[in-house]
Amino acid sequence: MSECIALDHEADIGAVRRRFAALAVTAGLDEHRASEAALIATELATNARRHAGGGGALLGAATGPPGPAVAIAVWDRGPGMDVAACLRDGMSTAGTPGNGLGAVSRLASRWDAFAPRGRGTVIAAHVALAPARKPPPPRFELGAVRLPYPGAAVCGDAWDLHAAGDTTTLIVCDGLGHGEGAAEAAHAVIAAFRERPEDPPAAILERAGRAARPTRGAAATVVRIDLAAREAVLAGVGNVGAWLAADATRQLVTQHGTLGQVMPRLREERYPFPAGATLVVASDGLKSRLELDTPGLLARDPLVIAAALWRDHNRGRDDATVVVVREAR
Repeated sequence: MSECIALDHEADIGAVRRRFAALAVTAGLDEHRASEAALIATELATNARRHAGGGGALLGAATGPPGPAVAIAVWDRGPGMDVAACLRDGMSTAGTPGNGLGAVSRLASRWDAFAPRGRGTVIAAHVALAPARKPPPPRFELGAVRLPYPGAAVCGDAWDLHAAGDTTTLIVCDGLGHGEGAAEAAHAVIAAFRERPEDPPAAILERAGRAARPTRGAAATVVRIDLAAREAVLAGVGNVGAWLAADATRQLVTQHGTLGQVMPRLREERYPFPAGATLVVASDGLKSRLELDTPGLLARDPLVIAAALWRDHNRGRDDATVVVVREAR
């Protein structure tokens, strides 16, 4: 998710609809699917605006499904909602023609909601073309939000993921400051990751540190999850935080320093990754203490988790990225 549109006024509903439809066309969805994406956006934005007094919509290219896809996550800080009741046919979001969440559930490739009483609502939907043949089931599920400094045209954060069988390797980086200079540093780090993403995490960061020397520098964390070994291996330099939630939640250890400037002697940390565990990695555009123990949150789709964490913990004065990865259920 790489764009945010505030839902402060009725006119913002139309802005969300038009922008999501345009993103669908740009992503390669056909006219029929783009119109369905527009209807999904209308239902979700209307629900937040008219029943919760406002909120926002996060939009972008989808992460995860094969082929062209887009995703939307609409959030608010209202009273929550009874999702099951809202799914009943005929229950529309304040008079819209799509029959509310029933339309979303029918038209979305996948969707999910988190709406605890008194804690607001986050609803996320992916819209993709139906594949010609059923793809093999994924080994990992992923959700991400990456947004620039408010009002900035470019984002100084970046992330990437490389999956191969039972193993996936995630990198999240944060160029120092924000704007073009930060984006240049982040792009250098990601390019170094893509050269050999199957290298050990510490080796990836060593290479990224060399690549970042001509730039202002960056922080970055690399985590490799190996489902066969039931292990997560981490190497991190700077203030890109990582958390592992299983029976309990723990913040993982990263090292002080800056890629391209002051590099520590890199070491790798190893952690058990049991079945059902969830990995969260976030730049310092989010607060350093994430509330991952909110009842029911980690049971939701990773995009819902990422959007809820961004809503509740973004500082509002920096680029902000949060990526959620877990074993597919």
